Amino acid sequence: MRMHVVLPAIVLNLVMTISVQAANEVYAPMKLEDARSQVLAWAASRPSVTEQQQRDLAAIWGTELPSDDADRILELVVRSFATIDADAGKLVAACNASTAILLPPDGNFLKQPSRDTFETANLRLFYGRYLVERRMFDEALEQLIAIDPRQVVDPASLFFFKAVAFQGVLEVKPALLALEQLLKNVERVPVRYSATATLMQADLQGLEEKSLGEVARLMSDSERRLDLGRAGEKVQGVQDRIISELDEIIKKIEQQQGGGGGGGEGEGGNSNESSNPANDSSVKGTEAPGDVDKKKFAKDGQWGNLPAKEQAKAKSDLNRNFPSHYQRAIDQYFRKQSERTAKAK
Repeated sequence: MRMHVVLPAIVLNLVMTISVQAANEVYAPMKLEDARSQVLAWAASRPSVTEQQQRDLAAIWGTELPSDDADRILELVVRSFATIDADAGKLVAACNASTAILLPPDGNFLKQPSRDTFETANLRLFYGRYLVERRMFDEALEQLIAIDPRQVVDPASLFFFKAVAFQGVLEVKPALLALEQLLKNVERVPVRYSATATLMQADLQGLEEKSLGEVARLMSDSERRLDLGRAGEKVQGVQDRIISELDEIIKKIEQQQGGGGGGGEGEGGNSNESSNPANDSSVKGTEAPGDVDKKKFAKDGQWGNLPAKEQAKAKSDLNRNFPSHYQRAIDQYFRKQSERTAKAK
């Protein structure tokens, strides 16, 4: 079974369903005057707004107002919330702090159902963008998937950063859906977003499941989590998925090296040469159900059922296709396989 390391499967399916249902909607960035009117209406509904806060709010919207630049408008909206709402003020100050932190600022107040939907949506977008920029993709998705695109002043940022976060945790289908919505369902998308989104689409569409490319990305995700001090169940889940997928890749290599209509073992030692260079980087035609093949390992820790020469070649194929800094992870994989086999005996 393919494991989702970011969101429970039921939540991920709900996200996909809602996104597909909204695929035909078109979202436009909010105009300056509309955003200003929304903020002033929000402020008027707040209890106990002081005269000083009212003056501060007027100053935010009263000097050198920009054109309809969605980024700038979002900044003004968020500053307005921070001026009136103490919780919003703490969150914005924490996100704007220059010191790097391993734990995200506290945004639990955004879960309160009684809060204004316009304020909550735009604060979530501001907060989610902050988390994506610091590679805290799991926490970012918790914020971004809860946002109604119709409530934010900058829908292009919402879909772009949602796609980046999904890509960061290797949830390919939701990432591609967010990119498609950005490029097809959002008006006046900034060039920096549309150009990057097009490149991301091409990259993700070319990514094969159960391939070394996917495993390399999973290793990168595991490394990212550890850099952030995340060493809990999610990291273990990523590492387990790495081992599972490497097992399936190795199983395919064994099947390819074991014959399968290719003329047997052959003579003269040329059987170690690849007849299809594409197989050196990925495994084509995989239709595995997800169950790891239970190999019989020798007591000396040999890898699967491959002869010594074939073990060396397959291991070399794996090492060659990963960046050098993943060598430790591959070596750790072989050690874990040996330990797992020893325990099974």
